[in-house]
Amino acid sequence: MKKPEPWTQQRLDQWRKSRANGKKHFIWTHGVIQWGGFMFFFSLGLFQHSHYGSVFSTQGNLPFRLILALLVWIFVGYLYGQSRWRRNEQEFHSQNTGQ
Repeated sequence: MKKPEPWTQQRLDQWRKSRANGKKHFIWTHGVIQWGGFMFFFSLGLFQHSHYGSVFSTQGNLPFRLILALLVWIFVGYLYGQSRWRRNEQEFHSQNTGQ
């Protein structure tokens, strides 16, 4: 596995600030809301356009698709947020210990 690039002082300070807000806050803001939210709108829009010819189509069972996509991307966003937290923590600790 490739060794990660050294973090800049700005990146270290940014991660210290994120750590101070806590793991749950990071997972929900960066994983669920930012990444999961983007993927929710992107995937739903892509599906709507490819199946119904318009992003704003209400054909088919739209409420079911909305609820299903929301649940899926909340779950996947949560997993993504946890993964990013773990990776950032590992890189942060390796930067601080000089390994």
